[in-house]
Amino acid sequence: MSHIPYPDENEIDDQTKRILESLPPLNIVKMFAGAPAAFKPLTDLGQAVLLHAELDARLRQVAVLTVARVTGSEYERVQHENVAELVGLHEDAIKALGAGETGPLTESQELVARYAEDIALNVGADPALTARLTDLLGRQQTMELIVCCAYYSAVARIIETCGVKVEDEVPSASFTAADTDPGRWGHLEGN
Repeated sequence: MSHIPYPDENEIDDQTKRILESLPPLNIVKMFAGAPAAFKPLTDLGQAVLLHAELDARLRQVAVLTVARVTGSEYERVQHENVAELVGLHEDAIKALGAGETGPLTESQELVARYAEDIALNVGADPALTARLTDLLGRQQTMELIVCCAYYSAVARIIETCGVKVEDEVPSASFTAADTDPGRWGHLEGN
């Protein structure tokens, strides 16, 4: 049972209901709906990070899985192991990230994992590491990586504080490549 109850359908306004209907049936999304003023901005930022960023999807999942491990967020880990597999991150890399190991990671994946860990643990990343990533990824993708790490660090804290539980049937386990299409989840464009 969650520490904070999910909002009852009678407590949700029409705009929040429309957004909920447009998104996957995730417990974290339901919990976000309990804060109506923040609901759309939170889900819009999540979609921007996952679907609209130029940062390579595999590197993004390296960051998310690292944040999940560092923050102890089982919910993030379970959901994003499925997403990581979907976007082509190798199973050995996914397992290594869960264990905090770097053996099967590429050099760029290892660098991203170190960066995500630094942000999740220390709030800010080492300036020398930031410079290395900026050289590797460029300014825009480095900023996207920072936003990704900050967003999923915040989400992990919401998950753990509210006691959001992993669904009995994990929705992301049935995701397909179409679910990573930016047009799939329409409310970001104002729907």
